[in-house]
Amino acid sequence: MSAAPVSSSSKSFPSEEILSRKWDECLSNVIVKSGIGLSVGIVASALLFKKRSWPISVSTGLGLGYALSQCERNFNPKLVPAVSVRKD
Repeated sequence: MSAAPVSSSSKSFPSEEILSRKWDECLSNVIVKSGIGLSVGIVASALLFKKRSWPISVSTGLGLGYALSQCERNFNPKLVPAVSVRKD
């Protein structure tokens, strides 16, 4: 007798695992998006703004803000318009 394969949707994860995955995604988003903002700011500063420092700060802040807003939506999906959360 062979056992039926277990699909990934039927597995249940402990809440600690779900929370740690959300934090991992949040931290990686913050690092990547603020790094991209930093890179864009450096290039913009060097090419367009005569090596001033404000484009670096602004673009890094924008990347960080976007990453944090995605983290907030990930932890609280009720904030996303047109999304309903069901309790099973």
